[in-house]
Amino acid sequence: IFASHRIEEEHGVWDPEEPSSARPSTCRGATAAKGSGDKGDSSDLADKVLNNTLSGNVGERGEVYVALQVVLCLLVGVGSLFDEAVESVSIPIGLALCAYGIGMGYLGTQDLGSNLTPWPKPIDDGSLQRDGVYGIVRHPLYSSIVIGCAGLSILTISFPRLLLTGILYGLLTAKAAREEEMLCETFSDYGDYCGQVPDRLIPYAALLASSLRTLSGAK
Repeated sequence: IFASHRIEEEHGVWDPEEPSSARPSTCRGATAAKGSGDKGDSSDLADKVLNNTLSGNVGERGEVYVALQVVLCLLVGVGSLFDEAVESVSIPIGLALCAYGIGMGYLGTQDLGSNLTPWPKPIDDGSLQRDGVYGIVRHPLYSSIVIGCAGLSILTISFPRLLLTGILYGLLTAKAAREEEMLCETFSDYGDYCGQVPDRLIPYAALLASSLRTLSGAK
């Protein structure tokens, strides 16, 4: 019994006294097969992505968005090269945005008049304002806050201020959406007003989006 010391395995018979290199290795075969499969999957995925990229009609796939995306990513990557240029234009751009925000806030307050309230819920005896700056953007007071804060951030070249302005924009967008739900309940023609004035907070944003869709070939 002890003379042979032979052990039977599922894939063959081997002697424990034989060198390890002479023994059958099912694990190595399985690993090699798995690695080969991974390479095949990666190759298939690359071919599929390439086919997706080349498919469709040129001018109808939204190339404008991808081109702008690539350009902006590249500019972010080499952004430090524009430090001096940014500093030279930050003052006029920042001042212009601050002035725009202050002016829109003043006009919006004047147009809203006695309907002015800090709460999203409209007053009980209020009226729907459509004229003045409310014919440009549906929430000019919120717009004035965001644009004014963005202008201050650019004027002082402050990243923390710009980041907080982005958070403020998100908050005011949510507040405006809730306010519009209440306005729809209060004024039956508010939906028509939204159709006439598509921009909620940022003036001419809908026009810019429409222009990009046209350039991208969207129908």
